[in-house]
Amino acid sequence: MDVLLVSPWRLDGFVCGDDIITDLLMAHPPTGVAFRHFGQALAGGELYRSHPVRAWLASLAMHSRPPAGVRYRWEGLPPLPYRLAGKLLPDRPDLDVQWLGAARKPPFDLIHAYTFPVHLAARARKLPLVLGNSSGNTDLLANYYGYAPAQYGPLVARDRGLIRRLGIDHDLYNAARARLVILPSRYAMRLHAEAGVPEAKLRLVRVGMPVPELPPARAVDGCRFTMVGQGFWRKGGKTLLAAFARLHARHPEARLTIVSNVPELEAPPGVELIPSLPRDEVLGRIYPATDVYVLPTLAEGYGLSVVEAMGHGLPVIASRVGALDELVADGETGRLVAPGSEQELFEAMQALLMDAAARRAMGAAGRAAFLADHAVEVTNRALAAAYAEALG
Repeated sequence: MDVLLVSPWRLDGFVCGDDIITDLLMAHPPTGVAFRHFGQALAGGELYRSHPVRAWLASLAMHSRPPAGVRYRWEGLPPLPYRLAGKLLPDRPDLDVQWLGAARKPPFDLIHAYTFPVHLAARARKLPLVLGNSSGNTDLLANYYGYAPAQYGPLVARDRGLIRRLGIDHDLYNAARARLVILPSRYAMRLHAEAGVPEAKLRLVRVGMPVPELPPARAVDGCRFTMVGQGFWRKGGKTLLAAFARLHARHPEARLTIVSNVPELEAPPGVELIPSLPRDEVLGRIYPATDVYVLPTLAEGYGLSVVEAMGHGLPVIASRVGALDELVADGETGRLVAPGSEQELFEAMQALLMDAAARRAMGAAGRAAFLADHAVEVTNRALAAAYAEALG
């Protein structure tokens, strides 16, 4: 089965979770499935960029007439008026429509558009289509950007109408032509069902990863906590530093490593601040030197780093947001805390620092959950079954 994958895939510079998911799919396809990324297909001539004038006009239309009074929340900065932010910041959740066509019959059996909305022209439009996302645009609008439903409702309604009139396929706003919508969490499935996507089209396929080797047991005093992820402010970096300062004052042996686009801060006592690292180095060096993984994020659609940490046999402390309460079983594989709560985070970190047996038990339970739900052999079976179903 030849599948055209229309998705983000940047492996240099700023890399987000969607890039990593694309890389995992390309590197570890299901048995019998051959992926070709749409960037490769454009370069190879199987596809072309269609309707450039219409695409430009549509982009302008989706920027125009934002709801009056909506405020935009941005990491570490005061909120900007939406009318200004929508012009200055290039990641409005309704952008990045991929306008694609094929002059001759493309050599694919199926198109899987992940995250990117697509407009398919000519022969490309005749191929079976599957859509997907890590969460959904309403999650971005409400939790990442801080809009209230009364504020983002008009925006969603306007963009949904425009997207449908233009014939753009979108996992949340216009999934009529899609045979299935593949999502990694029940949280994402609920968002899509609430947006009107028929539940009969929704399929749960978790993000799959190769099973890492367990590192040898760490025979050291103290406890090292780690957080990994771009977006220091959104990931709860400020709350984490405050909670750790209290912890370190009581337990000087505690250590904290943060791998993120950290702002210009001087590392507090016991803290190692690492601006960024290649993912291979995070997997091979950072997780094996960690005792407890911490993600006190304010907003999270899925939580790839939590899955990675569980695969390495680590207990996880995470915020109760997005799909994280599906990934982390409170009291079994880790601890869940309220987003932004310095007190709850401090208490959870102190409890695990003082209880090595609990750390080992939760880490083992997390590893078992990873093997059951996120090992690539498991998720690839579910993905291959969804593709087969979509082909009918």
